[in-house]
Amino acid sequence: MGLDIEMYGKEDRYLDFKEIEESLHDALFHTNNNWRSYLYLRKIRDYYLTNVEFDRDEIDKFIKDLENIKIFIPGDYHPALSELIRILSNHEIQKISIVGD
Repeated sequence: MGLDIEMYGKEDRYLDFKEIEESLHDALFHTNNNWRSYLYLRKIRDYYLTNVEFDRDEIDKFIKDLENIKIFIPGDYHPALSELIRILSNHEIQKISIVGD
């Protein structure tokens, strides 16, 4: 089970959807404990409790957390993480909603 990211532009216009797949989530949170140092990663750790919205400023901070955690996860997950960072770096995205199950 992954986390769903819904992306919105100006005036809350729905733009797109991206999933943080379960394997990437496991790499971020279960193969190391370094995620605890990152405020925005801590907000998406628990599948069952995750229901957060980030505005553009928070998205940029979330991206910074993702970039910084990259050195602590196995290299097999770097392409998926880089793709997520690339997608979220689009400044047409003004808000994201991240939800679990």
